[in-house]
Amino acid sequence: MSVYKRPLKKGYSWRAVVRIEGFPPICKTCKRKEEAEDWEQDTKRQIKRGEFKFDQYRKRHTFSELIESFISNGSLQHHRSYKDTLRHLEYWKTRLGKYALVHLTSELIGKERLLLLEKPTPKGTKCTPSTVNRYLASLSSLFSYAVKELKWLSESPCLHLKKLKENPGRDRFLTYEEISRLLIASKQSKNLYLYCIVLIAITTGARQGEILNLEWRYIDFENGLAYIKETKNGRPRSVPFVPQLLEELKRLQLASDPRKALVFASRTAFGKIDIKKSWQEALKRSGIDNFRFHDLRHSYTTNAAKEGASNMELQTATGHRTTEMLTRYTHLDPLITRKYSKAICDKIFGVQNET
Repeated sequence: MSVYKRPLKKGYSWRAVVRIEGFPPICKTCKRKEEAEDWEQDTKRQIKRGEFKFDQYRKRHTFSELIESFISNGSLQHHRSYKDTLRHLEYWKTRLGKYALVHLTSELIGKERLLLLEKPTPKGTKCTPSTVNRYLASLSSLFSYAVKELKWLSESPCLHLKKLKENPGRDRFLTYEEISRLLIASKQSKNLYLYCIVLIAITTGARQGEILNLEWRYIDFENGLAYIKETKNGRPRSVPFVPQLLEELKRLQLASDPRKALVFASRTAFGKIDIKKSWQEALKRSGIDNFRFHDLRHSYTTNAAKEGASNMELQTATGHRTTEMLTRYTHLDPLITRKYSKAICDKIFGVQNET
């Protein structure tokens, strides 16, 4: 029975209850039994046709509660860039934390997106459309969790928001002559690791984070390979190391602390080193402007393409996750990239020998 008689101080009322799995009970109190029974039947018909609006009957969970649940149950750990996602959610919490979820609409999120576009970055510039899209992607993941797992929402407020049109990507890469100057400047650095780090980046296309997290146990000196365990796309891969790089690593290994697993471990603190200052100084000494460390990755792909690498080979070599077909060829990484790494290295050191 789902219609109950409830005694009052003066008389009584009738309470109808409709129970749906995954949702709090839906209740309504009426003066007459017939009215309660009619509401119950009408509500069940609406639910069956998919017309009933559940949101008004849900517990008024707040946006802050949703973030706490998302983090505490481990959902965030499954994200490829969980640190960035966490940073994005912390921002959204400052903006939307006190809102009840039922009050978050596409219009409100759209207005917040416009405000985010005007938000100054640490460098004093405005957020780019691509950055704002990343913030919205993190927010969308959070709302999907609320819809699919918690059943706190019936639809994501981000569902009908289109991505902002992003600016064209950077088209900055170094010539072989510029690479040679940069390597010479890196070798002159007080940072004893910088030369080796730059050489890895320019001959393999590895990301800075992948390089700085490299461990000695994952370097195969005999076969000239390195196993990159922590990658941006979550799929480990192997990359070939050219002979010049292996010799430099052997030299560093002789002076390394055997208690530290990282190849580029900090000498004064726990964890990996910070190369920001030494990197900027090397750029200044080499006379190279408007260049970021990540552009070394672009330089590698550009130069490898000049040596004959196909798009599929480049995507596989650099660890870009694009299609399922590419993931099937991940085991070919060293075979595909070794010849291009060697060709690039020969050109670099050929330029140095000419100067």
